[in-house]
Amino acid sequence: MKELPTLGFTEAIKMASVRILDFKGRSRRSEFWWWMLVVMVVGFCVSLFINNMLASTIWAICYMFCALSATARRLQDSGKSAIWVYVSYALGCVSNLFVSTSTAITELMDKMDPNQSVLEKVAMQHPDDFVIIFLLGCVFSVSCLIVFIMCLLDSKPEANKYGPSPKYVEE
Repeated sequence: MKELPTLGFTEAIKMASVRILDFKGRSRRSEFWWWMLVVMVVGFCVSLFINNMLASTIWAICYMFCALSATARRLQDSGKSAIWVYVSYALGCVSNLFVSTSTAITELMDKMDPNQSVLEKVAMQHPDDFVIIFLLGCVFSVSCLIVFIMCLLDSKPEANKYGPSPKYVEE
């Protein structure tokens, strides 16, 4: 087996953007990490201009979706099931939607005291909502960490149940 050279920035972005709705097959680490860099930079830049909590949540869900297929293919390249990223994405959506639609948070955002954080106010005035937000955040964070670690793993040269290796070719 011969290892192909690492994908460059432009090649990786073209490949990932063409396959944005393709959840089958495998993606190399270089394709995945270059794509994630672009998604994160664009996501950060757009979020700077969004002031509304609901619009911010909708953007976050769309932004996470842009990374979903590449992450699924990356996990499959290392032989792992894409179910990990789907569960993590669902947890992120639920967390974002709960926070953006929580009446406790929206009420407190309207009456925000610049010397006190929103979470501090929620914890004091709405402890049930705070516990839910905290637990959702913890579970989502752990699921993201698991997916992140699995995305770091290298693939095997041989084909797996998700297809042939995009990194190695037979001589």
